[in-house]
Amino acid sequence: MPKLGLIAGNRTFPLYVARAARIQGFEVVAVGLKEETDPALEKEVQRMHWVSFSQVGTVPDLLKQEGVRDLLLAGQIRPERLLGSEKGFDGMVQQLFRMLPDRSGTSAMKMAVRFLEGQGFRVLDSTTFLKEWVPQRGVLTRRAPSAEESADLDFGMPLARKMAQMGIGQTVVVRRKAVAAVEALEGTDAAIRRAGQTAGAGCVAAKACEPDHDMRFDIPVVGCETVQALKEAGASCLGIEARRALLFDLPRVVEEADRAGLSIVAL
Repeated sequence: MPKLGLIAGNRTFPLYVARAARIQGFEVVAVGLKEETDPALEKEVQRMHWVSFSQVGTVPDLLKQEGVRDLLLAGQIRPERLLGSEKGFDGMVQQLFRMLPDRSGTSAMKMAVRFLEGQGFRVLDSTTFLKEWVPQRGVLTRRAPSAEESADLDFGMPLARKMAQMGIGQTVVVRRKAVAAVEALEGTDAAIRRAGQTAGAGCVAAKACEPDHDMRFDIPVVGCETVQALKEAGASCLGIEARRALLFDLPRVVEEADRAGLSIVAL
């Protein structure tokens, strides 16, 4: 049975990956962060190791002892952790922190991937086991975007790509070709809710990634929490990039969006 090493952040992404990998015949060896990872992951994997942030530098040795070569990174780390002092990490990670050009999540993940590859691991595309939840081009919901919503998506998506390329955030929310909110550290759902407070009902959200995005980490993700945020904000439409976003779980997200009368389209 082939082995997969899973380095898990927070929320449900690691659970979905572990479940899908097991179904596809992999033995999953996971490393979870005590301060971030959902304890429910332990029930989804064959072997589980728990480390604190002060022990992150031990992860490569743990996985080598397990005989792992292929690795997958899934789940977020709360971005405010990158803004604090690196003194809570071990010496190896402190050294990597000092090499970062900035404290963005993208820079930190790029550094992590380079470090893991330097340790002899192969880091896989984070969608490897969930390809059925990566939408192709087209309208995903029953309702297609209106002409006004389509115009807002055409306006907002290039801006979202530009913001992602600059490392600011992945989401731009617009209404009638006016920018209502740009995602930063708070994340997509909070940015959508903020837009609802300033621009009112009828907002359109565009979520993208940088043109040369590395699919091994930080892929744009949409879940039912995002649909709930759209509903609360009075937003009417969400645009994502075809083949460059992950909806989990996709059937449930679409069902929730249909129930709310929302339109979701992969561009």
